[in-house]
Amino acid sequence: MISSSDILKASILIVDDQDANVSLLEQLLRGAGYVSIASTMDPHEVCELHRKNRYDLILLDLQMPGMDGFQVMERLKEIETGGYLPVLVITAKPDHKLRALKVGAKDFVSKPLDLSEVLIRVYNMLEVRLLHTEAKKLYDQLQTANKELQAFSYSVSHDLRAPLRHVLGFVGLLQQDAGPSLSEKNLRHLTTISQAAKRMGILIDDLLAFSRVGRAELKKTDVNLDELVQETLRDFQGETKERNIVWEIHPLPPVRADPALLRMVLVNLISNAVKFTGARAEAKIEIGCAPNGNDETVTFIRDNGAGFDPKYTEKLFGVFERLHSQDEFEGTGIGLANVQRIIHRHGGRTWADSVVDGGATFYFSIPKKMEPK
Repeated sequence: MISSSDILKASILIVDDQDANVSLLEQLLRGAGYVSIASTMDPHEVCELHRKNRYDLILLDLQMPGMDGFQVMERLKEIETGGYLPVLVITAKPDHKLRALKVGAKDFVSKPLDLSEVLIRVYNMLEVRLLHTEAKKLYDQLQTANKELQAFSYSVSHDLRAPLRHVLGFVGLLQQDAGPSLSEKNLRHLTTISQAAKRMGILIDDLLAFSRVGRAELKKTDVNLDELVQETLRDFQGETKERNIVWEIHPLPPVRADPALLRMVLVNLISNAVKFTGARAEAKIEIGCAPNGNDETVTFIRDNGAGFDPKYTEKLFGVFERLHSQDEFEGTGIGLANVQRIIHRHGGRTWADSVVDGGATFYFSIPKKMEPK
């Protein structure tokens, strides 16, 4: 949050070849409470001064001998590579105003000077400049955090997988070499160790996938949701061929989304529907489009499975949140968190409703607003 005191402490450079104009502007700004004011009457000095001091605002006269304000702005662009030129131009010529804005100036004041207008425009420009600087710092911090997270993810992947591979390897050797001499109880212990290590490996994979979802670049395109659902369902043919599942797939509208990430959403939600209907003699899974307003497309996946207590709905999409025990249904508690993260990145929503032992319906929305390709 930028305060008035922050704005009054901002650094200002006045550039004008007329001593009277420089004195007038300095007195005006100091009278208004600004404390960091510098000036030069030589336009050739501007770039070097700005390179050294990085002013928050440059009040620049356009008509000066030797080098005009337009030439100064062109050279300032070589310093302000981020694209933001903190320049407020001063001119008596109406046709110079539009030209100055095209060159890169952010605003202008006209001669003869209206002193109250000068103060208003200086204040507004400084507020925007400081907000821009603050946003840049936050962006740089975010980039640093992302790099650290990427390095941490690699470390987790490498440092945690290695001991797991050792555990599984030595358990396997022990089962192979000493298996015949071990009691049934000890063999069960080895099996428990092996299964726990495998679950840990799956958890590591899911955590890494969760971290990557937040960093992955969105590559939106027009997606045929009907085709994407059918393509996703083919992935489940192997694990469902022995099951009695009644699939009811309704026509679905196209959406604008990242197809790879949207496929991940469908895989997670369909996988849950298949898993939680495992105890049903006849499982029913329905996929369709829910009626809604004109601003978003709502897709639902409904099943007649185990369901969940609706009072815990808020917990569903949290990392590691599980509403069923590991003995009842396997899982790591990452899948629905990934679903929510992906949909939120698309500007959409996720929610669900259910009754215990009465099935569940999961919804996600994708905004309909078309974006330029």
